[in-house]
Amino acid sequence: ERRRQFDIYMIIYALVARGTCVLAEHTATAGNFALVTRRILERLPQEEGRASYSYDTSHSFHCVIRAGLAFLCMADSRTEQAAAHAFLDAVQSRWSAAYAEKGLTALAYAMNSQFAAVLKELMESFSSAAGSSAGGAAASSSDQADVANVSRVEGELEEVRQVMVENIEKVLARGEKIELLVDKTEHLTHQAFQFRRTTTRVKRGMYCKSLKLNLFLCTLLLLVIGVAVFGACGWSFSCGSHHPPSPSPSPSPSPSPSP
Repeated sequence: ERRRQFDIYMIIYALVARGTCVLAEHTATAGNFALVTRRILERLPQEEGRASYSYDTSHSFHCVIRAGLAFLCMADSRTEQAAAHAFLDAVQSRWSAAYAEKGLTALAYAMNSQFAAVLKELMESFSSAAGSSAGGAAASSSDQADVANVSRVEGELEEVRQVMVENIEKVLARGEKIELLVDKTEHLTHQAFQFRRTTTRVKRGMYCKSLKLNLFLCTLLLLVIGVAVFGACGWSFSCGSHHPPSPSPSPSPSPSPSP
């Protein structure tokens, strides 16, 4: 089979999603790493293609985007990228055969009850020990190698589970710190906007008060000038137009009677 050409150590988690809406998923071990995949789904590109992301020194995420759906898996970091993508191609082929374009309108986990079993089957089929012998070893040697490989894989599963729990807790802690920083930034932006509005409102208030004070002073000055003018000239505004009265002629002496 084609997958025997690669080294596939372990597919730990697989899902099919439309955007951030998970339609079906399956995990081979316990853990809360499903939360991490939700964060990855939020950042996946929209165009079709393939992508791989290194999560830590032990695990990687691989993704194939086709026809508006994302086929994503988490694998042991020793698993070749081509092998992980071959697994995702098989998942996409089984999905298309079963649901065609129903996934474009389905609700969250609408296909999980049926397709989770398909994911489990493919994960168990693709997950294997590294490097199957191409020379065709004897059946007994192959069985012994399989037993040894199963024991080794079981030990690795437990080790991976412990590492996953620790790493995911660290990732979530970093995510919480980033979200807290974003919240603080938004709060500071809101405060700056409120401060700018308050400053503008205070500036307008001071301008109105200054304008009112200037109008009051101008009105008071005009009143003072008016009172001074009225006091000096009276209501007829005839300042300086009064002349002194001309002297009346003295009466001439009456003639005395002749003797």
